[in-house]
Amino acid sequence: MASSSSSSSWLENTHEEERAVGIELYANTAAGFEGVLKERFSDFVVREIDRTSGKAVVLTDINATVDEAIDARERAKFERARDAAKEREAERARETEAASTATEEDVDDGDDGIDEEAMKQFESLCGEEDAKKLREFLETPGVTAKSQKLLGANAPTPTPLVLTPSTDKGKRTAVHQFFKQHFHLPTDNVVVSQESEKEALKNLQKPPSSVRVHAAEKSSGKKRARGGDIIDHRASGNFWPEGVPEYLKFAFCKENKESYEMLNVIARSLNIQVKNMGIAGTKDKRGVTTQHVTVHKIRAKRLAKMKFYGAKVGNFEYVDTPLGFGDHAGNSFEVTLRQVEPEQVENVEDAVRSLRNSGTINYFGLQRFGNGGIEHGTHKIGIKLLSGDWQGALDLLLMPRENERTDVSAARAKWAETKDPKATLKILPRWCTAEKCALERMMKVRTTDLVSALLAVPRQIRLMYIHAYQAYIFNRVVSARIRKFGVNTVVEGDLILEEGDLAGDEENQDDTGRVSMPSVRVVTAEEAAAGVIDPALLVLPLPGNSVVYPTNMGDIYREIAAEDGIDLNTQVHAVREFSMVGFTGDYRRVYLKPTNVAHRVVSYADPKANLVLTDLDRINGVNKLEYQDGPLRAVTIEFHLPPSSYATMVLRELMKSTTATSAHKRKTLDANAATAT
Repeated sequence: MASSSSSSSWLENTHEEERAVGIELYANTAAGFEGVLKERFSDFVVREIDRTSGKAVVLTDINATVDEAIDARERAKFERARDAAKEREAERARETEAASTATEEDVDDGDDGIDEEAMKQFESLCGEEDAKKLREFLETPGVTAKSQKLLGANAPTPTPLVLTPSTDKGKRTAVHQFFKQHFHLPTDNVVVSQESEKEALKNLQKPPSSVRVHAAEKSSGKKRARGGDIIDHRASGNFWPEGVPEYLKFAFCKENKESYEMLNVIARSLNIQVKNMGIAGTKDKRGVTTQHVTVHKIRAKRLAKMKFYGAKVGNFEYVDTPLGFGDHAGNSFEVTLRQVEPEQVENVEDAVRSLRNSGTINYFGLQRFGNGGIEHGTHKIGIKLLSGDWQGALDLLLMPRENERTDVSAARAKWAETKDPKATLKILPRWCTAEKCALERMMKVRTTDLVSALLAVPRQIRLMYIHAYQAYIFNRVVSARIRKFGVNTVVEGDLILEEGDLAGDEENQDDTGRVSMPSVRVVTAEEAAAGVIDPALLVLPLPGNSVVYPTNMGDIYREIAAEDGIDLNTQVHAVREFSMVGFTGDYRRVYLKPTNVAHRVVSYADPKANLVLTDLDRINGVNKLEYQDGPLRAVTIEFHLPPSSYATMVLRELMKSTTATSAHKRKTLDANAATAT
């Protein structure tokens, strides 16, 4: 086994909130610098990297120009159909005019209009008696179109002619065809005698039917609609242009908005279900983020007309397939760290250089564990679920915690005081989804049915609790592995990725639905001694039923889980979903090296000045930053990360400072107070 003495140095983390979730080390010993993260929304700009083009998604055009050529093509298609219909209408008008002229000539000549050859044919078909009746019927004023013209439109309609009943269907069909060809009179079938009908039904036979001949249909005298009877195909509610892919893909830029919150707003505006929309991943709320979204059979011009508070859409194109989680190549970040002490600016160059060389440790960031602090992290709920402590899980979900909004704190206090789900729901904000679902179920089941209340929490959130515990164990094991063998080293017994994709870190991914696992293998002593393996291939497992564990770390996974009373290989209760043996598991890279790293130091005077142009700025016509030089210092750093990586872990490596939101809020408040005095 390779000696750990040859490995590069690392630095211990002293920040309690990060250490509580296993974020314990830094990958290099550069001095770092103090700075404030996300003081303004524009200080944290994220752009998704498109998998096909390999470029960051940028919102540049909010117009539905993609529809112009499509609409022109469909308009031309309609106009061709309309012109053809007009020509057919004109031809019918000419034929009608010719027929009318012929009728007038016939009337003037005293011709009764009865075709004797046709009468002979009818007589051979139906007999002399029906032929005599037909002749009398045809001579009745108002039966033929010619006689109707003489009588006028208000003349009464003659009584229909009923021919002799017959059970011969073939004969009746021939009679119908005869009147279509010769006298152009409408016909139908009728059973005249009720007695014969009853008799036939008694004998399980069909009754004889008569062909009934009506007078010619009267002309309404109205002109046909312009363009004939052509219907504009574009007016149909379910119309979709021919040859256009069924999915609209667009760039979606938002500021200080949750991804799913805004997707629901767009879905409601379009009157569709949110499941008809696809994204490659969720993005941070506090910041300005741009990503691709797909939606099924929605035209760009319809979406472009809509206005959304705090967000804009554009760069429309039509594609054949929707986006799914993981369908991206990572994210591009442009992050501004404010309130950097002038005397620490000289540390920035060294920190960036060290980051390029060593990268950072691929920890799961604090946001993976929620905003409940050390005691109420999502992994803590995961521990309770895995150990079958249902009451403990509900307490962590519902009981009071620090640093929450006043309305949420009031609802939690009400629950702690009364344990009354109905009273708590009355004051609980609607967006507290997990708490709301659990309380609503409590109102419908026995108070002892705690599992039912937990299972009422949306599946995506339930899985998040178990995923958070997997992340916690990974962070702890990574720290232990680096303490033992160093940073960016590969030693005998390590696991390396051979082929396949890692599942990623999407919050709604169901581990039980993983189709295949990536292929990994154990590093041999010869490979470790030769130093031929890239440390970027080094992976560690997230616990599950389908992973293998490294052979050089002993039983560390079992030991860490045992500290929390968890057995990774045994289901200790009846709910498989809340047991680690019910999860496939996965692998995650140990080291993370950002690419396209660049930085700049900014001097400014106004603490509220925007120091970065966002996509929203440019769409709103702001194309130039305007801030005055001054005594304040900020560092803007740009870099790219692969999927499932945390930008905050890169920033903590640079600054050697905590990424806890509470700490940065305190810094901002302190700075504002100092400025005010």
